[in-house]
Amino acid sequence: MTDVSRRNFVTVGAALAGAVSTMGLGVQGARAAEGGHGFMAASSAGPDAPDAPGPHGKKTPGIQGISALCEVTGGGEKVYGIAVEYDVAIDPASLSPDTYATAVFPAAKGFFAGMPQEPDKNDTTAAAKPRPVAAIYTSNTPALRPDRKSISGRYVIAEFTHDPDLSLPTTDSDRVMLIQDRNVRTTGGAVYAASKTVWSNAGPHGNSVVIRGVDAWEQNHWWWDDTRSAWLEYSIYLPKSFLAKGGENRSYPLLLAVTHSGTSPDGTCAQTLTEQCIASIWSLPEEQERHECVIITPRYERTTMNDYWEHTSDVENTYRLVESLLGNTWNYGNPNLDDRRDKVLKIDPKRVYCTGWSMGAMTSLWLMAKHPETFAAGLIIAGQQRPSDLIPLAKQKVLIITGSEDNKATPWNEKCVPVWEQAGATVVRPAEYLDPARIFPVDAQQKLTDQVNGYLARDGNITFLTFDGVDHMGSARKFFYIKAARDWLFRQVKS
Repeated sequence: MTDVSRRNFVTVGAALAGAVSTMGLGVQGARAAEGGHGFMAASSAGPDAPDAPGPHGKKTPGIQGISALCEVTGGGEKVYGIAVEYDVAIDPASLSPDTYATAVFPAAKGFFAGMPQEPDKNDTTAAAKPRPVAAIYTSNTPALRPDRKSISGRYVIAEFTHDPDLSLPTTDSDRVMLIQDRNVRTTGGAVYAASKTVWSNAGPHGNSVVIRGVDAWEQNHWWWDDTRSAWLEYSIYLPKSFLAKGGENRSYPLLLAVTHSGTSPDGTCAQTLTEQCIASIWSLPEEQERHECVIITPRYERTTMNDYWEHTSDVENTYRLVESLLGNTWNYGNPNLDDRRDKVLKIDPKRVYCTGWSMGAMTSLWLMAKHPETFAAGLIIAGQQRPSDLIPLAKQKVLIITGSEDNKATPWNEKCVPVWEQAGATVVRPAEYLDPARIFPVDAQQKLTDQVNGYLARDGNITFLTFDGVDHMGSARKFFYIKAARDWLFRQVKS
C-alpha cells in the first residue's frame, strides 16, 4: 500500500500538524472491494498495489504498508489498532507509545451500524481524528495479541484502548493513517529514521483491514435448487480443527445465525458479519475454544419476514440450506486452499442450533416451529411471532431474551406464554427484570451469570428473560454478550 502525498490531506490534529498540511482522501480510493464497506483482509490486499511487497512490488527498506485492526462489537465494527508492516523484523526495545502518530477517520455522517439504507461509512470528508496508542509490540502477523507481548516479527502493532461497554455504537470508518515520529531499529541493528511521510491503509482495491474473528469466514457461497430455480447466498465459518489434518473425520455442531432486516435488501455478505455481532461473535477465537462449531449466516436480498407474520421463500430456503449441510455432502470449501479443498463437512444432527435478532429471531422461531425435529435449541433475541404459529415450540428448548422497552418482542412473547403452557411447556418467566449494567465489562459477569443460570436451572424448556430499560435496538448490541446464554445453547443436545 503506497504512502500518501501530504498535499492530499487536511489537518488531522496536533499529533499530525507538524507533518502534514492538508488531508482529504478521495472516497473513490477509500472504497472497499466488497460493496464499498471496507471488508478486505490485509493478507488479500494483493501484490499489485503500488509499493506492495511481493513478486510484482519492489520491497524497499522500512514501512511496507499499514492495516486497520478491527473487531466487530455489538455497536458495529471498531478500529482497535494499526498494524505497521516492515520489510524485516523490528526490535521491540526500540518502540514506545509515541513512536507513531495515529489517527482514525470517523464514519460518514448519518452512518449507524445495522440500519437500512445507511451511507457507506467510508464516504466521509471529515478529518481523521488522532487516537493515542495504549500498547505497542511486535508480531509475526498483522493482528492484535491478547497478551500485548512482543514476539519476533516484522509487524509493529499499535493498539488502541478498547471500550469496556461493547454495545456503544461505533463512530469509526475503517480508514486509518499513521506517521512514524521516532526512529525504529530492526533486529539486525539497522535504524529506520523518523519520517514525515503519511501512511494510509486506503488503496485502489479497497482499504487494508484485518477483522478479528471475521476474516476466517468464507463469504459468497450459494445454496441452490435447480428444480425450483431457487438459491440463497450465505457465509460459512469452518472450525480450525476441521481445517487441520483429519478434520473431515469429525462431526461438528452447526449454528444458524440469522441477521436482521438492516442487512437486506441493500446489504452484502460482509455486512451480515460486520454490522452487528449476531453471527461473528460465535467465531471469535476465544468463543471457538469454548464452543467449536460450524456457523452459517444467510444474506437475504429482501426482508424475509414482516410484522404481519408474512414471509418470503427465503425462510424455507434457509431451512433447505441447513438440511443440505445435515446431508454430510458439503465439500465446497475454498478450492484454492489446501486445508479445505475437497474435504467433506460432517454435522452432528443432535447439535444443530439457531439464533438471531429481530427479523433473524422471527425467522429462527418460524424455523423451529415448522421443523421441530431439526434444532436442539434456539437463542432468540428480541423476536416475535403469532402465538398460534408457535405451538410446536412447547416441546422444544428455547431461551428468549428481550428488553422492557421493546414494545413488540416483549408483549408478543408474553402472549405466547399461556399458549405454550396449555400445550404442555414448562415456561420460566421471572417477574423481575434483569439489570443490563451487569453485561459489561464482559469479563465481570459473574453476578449476571449466577442470576441467569439460576433461572435456567429451574428445568423449564422455555425460559423468557427481560432486561430493564433496554429497547429493540439496544437488545442487539447487548444481549449476545451474555455468556451464560451462549453457554446454555451449546449445552443442549437433541435426544
